[in-house]
Amino acid sequence: MKKKTVLIRIDKIGDLVATLPVDQAPCLADRDVQWIAEDGVKFLCDLAEPRREAKTLSLKTPWASFNKLRGLLSSVRPDEVVIFYAPWWVSLAVWLAKIPVRAGRLSQWHSYLFFNRGLRQSRSNSEQHEALYNWELLHFAIGQKIPQTEPPFLKIKAPQHRQLLEKLQLSLAGFVVVHPGMAGSALNWPQSRYNELIERLVETTNVVVTGTASDAPWLSTIEPRWKNHPRVRWTAGQIHIEELIYLVQSAKSVVAPSTGVLHLAVSTGVRAVGIYSPVKAHHPKRWGPRGLGVTVLLPDVKCPALITCLKEQCPHHPCMNTITVDQVIKGLQP
Repeated sequence: MKKKTVLIRIDKIGDLVATLPVDQAPCLADRDVQWIAEDGVKFLCDLAEPRREAKTLSLKTPWASFNKLRGLLSSVRPDEVVIFYAPWWVSLAVWLAKIPVRAGRLSQWHSYLFFNRGLRQSRSNSEQHEALYNWELLHFAIGQKIPQTEPPFLKIKAPQHRQLLEKLQLSLAGFVVVHPGMAGSALNWPQSRYNELIERLVETTNVVVTGTASDAPWLSTIEPRWKNHPRVRWTAGQIHIEELIYLVQSAKSVVAPSTGVLHLAVSTGVRAVGIYSPVKAHHPKRWGPRGLGVTVLLPDVKCPALITCLKEQCPHHPCMNTITVDQVIKGLQP
């Protein structure tokens, strides 16, 4: 009888993109694998190739999700659970379910209480990519030697939404997507630079500006200038996630900062330029997009910051504006 393995990551888009490929490890080929993810990112499991079967929990209703998880574990009766990242009540539910192997990284207090197979990883040091940390944790959890090969890249594909291209009067590979917004956990390129970039791009191609409601602070000077421009299609806050993914996979290329949309774009196989902060905790060495045809740009400085930008206390501040439009344009070339 096959062993049953439950893999859990309750986290954001980019984090799940860096975690889902672990289930392609050869050592899991003889196991039944079940994913548990956060409600808002289940679309990644659905659109991934191959598709991942996933149950979801909501961080907005922790008590209800705690009880739901207990029911899921009781129904599945897994032999092992690997928690890549989750709140404390997930670890508690796994412990109460008396799962034989309860694995995860030793970091927060609950990991020491509830795991019986914990791995100490200094992820904050950003010594390797998040995907490699996850790869290492999986093999440790199930007692297997880490293979010499790296984990594969995640591949996703959105359903066809050709009517969206027709509505926007666009053709396949006939436009560039610019996504200026982000969650704000890292440094971003200045809005003035995005304006300069769009000004250059519209000389030769159409530009689609994408964004969500949370990206509004990053669009304050971009929107009034470009929203009604004849060669710019403004879609920020106007399309759902599957349409967004279809847009980026249909584009000639994509420009975005360190955000989930960049990881989604690279996972579709489109050429992309990612704009990154040099702060150690934000560095592309750990959080860069994984795939082919991607260029990562960051300021050429020796950043002294570990977790957050030191701002005026740093001799390089402000450094993000040292990334030039010419560098981005070059990165977009085949």
